[in-house]
Amino acid sequence: MSESAALEEFLPQDRLGLLIGRLCQIFAVISGVVLLSMATMSLVSILGRSLLDSPVLGDYEIVQMMSAVAVTMSLPYALWANGHVIVNFFTVNAHPSFNLFLDTVAGLLMALTGGIFTWRVALGLIDLRGSLDSSMLLGLPTWWGYVPMVPSFALLCVAALYITFSRLFKGF
Repeated sequence: MSESAALEEFLPQDRLGLLIGRLCQIFAVISGVVLLSMATMSLVSILGRSLLDSPVLGDYEIVQMMSAVAVTMSLPYALWANGHVIVNFFTVNAHPSFNLFLDTVAGLLMALTGGIFTWRVALGLIDLRGSLDSSMLLGLPTWWGYVPMVPSFALLCVAALYITFSRLFKGF
C-alpha cells in the first residue's frame, strides 16, 4: 500500500475536516518552499564565500528566521498525516478502549499546547513589533518571523481538536 493510499484512509469526508486537511497541506507546501529557499540561499552564500569571498549578507539571520517558520508550518500536517512518533511498546496489546483514551489525552494535550503556543507567540509578536527589535546585520524586524508562526500553531490546535473528537465520536 502506498503512503498516499494509507493517508487517505484517515482523511475525513465532511467539509470542516476537508478544509482543515487542505490548510494543513498548504502550510506544509509553504514550509517546503521556505526550506528550499533557505537551502538555495545557503548554497549561494557558501559558493559566494568560497569562490568570490562575498557571502550573502545576514545569511545566518535569514536561516534562523526561516528555520523557525518552516518547522512551525510543518507541524499541523505532521499531526494530520499521523506523522508524529508514537511509542506504543507498552500499549500494543492493550485494549482498544484504553488506547483510545490515551490517544484522546494526547490529542487534548496537543491542542492545549498548540493553543498556548498560539497565545504566547502572538503576544511575543506584539511585543517585538512594539519594541522595534530587529536583526543585527540586515535590520529585519524580528516580529516578521512570528507572523506565520501564529496561524501555524492555531492550525495545529484546531487540527488536534478535530482529530481527537473525530476519533471519539465518528470512529475516525
